[in-house]
Amino acid sequence: MSTPSFENLPGLVLGLQQQVGQLQTTIDKLVQAKEQPQSEERIYGDKGLAEYLKCTVQTISRLKMAGKIPFHRYGRRYYYLRSEVDQAFNCKRR
Repeated sequence: MSTPSFENLPGLVLGLQQQVGQLQTTIDKLVQAKEQPQSEERIYGDKGLAEYLKCTVQTISRLKMAGKIPFHRYGRRYYYLRSEVDQAFNCKRR
């Protein structure tokens, strides 16, 4: 890269503007990619997971207490991440 001078300043500014535009596009894509899976990935409550796995709520409770299903707790509510449940059962269901 050359030493900045008054003569080449417009070219340097144009190059920086292009790089900032590319960075903004990349950031926007990353933000969109991060936001979408989180809303789809969470399964709220034992009933929701029972519907997803096509089993009873009692089975979910038993598996949860046995430590066979990973879960997260927020206050008194439980939620499950679809990817963790799929990984625990080593399958993909939708």
